Amino acid sequence: MPSSVTPAERIAGDLALAIHRGLIRPGEKLPSQSKLKDSYGVAMATASSALGKLAAAGLAYSVPGSGTFAQRTDRLFDRPPVLDVLAASALCRHLASLSFGPDTDVPTVPVGGSPGWDDPHADPEKVLAPRQVDVSALAGLDRHILRWMSEAFLTAARRLVGAGQTDADVHLVESARSILRDGGRRPEGQPGMAYYGGPCPEDEDVALRIWPERKRGAERPADPTDPWGGRYSNEPPF
Repeated sequence: MPSSVTPAERIAGDLALAIHRGLIRPGEKLPSQSKLKDSYGVAMATASSALGKLAAAGLAYSVPGSGTFAQRTDRLFDRPPVLDVLAASALCRHLASLSFGPDTDVPTVPVGGSPGWDDPHADPEKVLAPRQVDVSALAGLDRHILRWMSEAFLTAARRLVGAGQTDADVHLVESARSILRDGGRRPEGQPGMAYYGGPCPEDEDVALRIWPERKRGAERPADPTDPWGGRYSNEPPF
């Protein structure tokens, strides 16, 4: 974890990961403030703050006089975003461990579902079976890219539960949900990245601040095949 992460954020991230992995089951009582204090060697206020962050992320709830409990998060798209980011991390890590030959059928991967959904004694009306997601788009990526994606999602999930979600996290959460929903395939009708490019915030572009004359004028139509989104003139930038 980065050195800037506070002890409370680290503890909250650890608990979120334990909930995601099923080490803490839905409805199960979380470690008490006293237990966290002793386990992590922190002050009681830090332990209390960690549980508060977990509750703020939608992963826990408190019962006065009884303690803090893990929230039920069985359904895929109405649960806290941090769990979708963690699930996308796990999916990418799993795919990075597999090998696909040229004639190998890319498998589908189960996503979501209630813990213990395949228990023969479970009430079928109270559990949700996982969805099978075609991961052929992700399976074509280099395993190092998949591992990087997994680690990036994991780091982001810890930050989300520790520090809270901001407006800048919208694309992060939607990317994770796209992976869980359809294996990261491009939606039908959306142009490829090489032809789209997309808008770039002007305050991110140093070149245009140094050479503002190189920005495409409003009178010149944008070229849809321009990978820079039609923002530059035809003159070389340097």
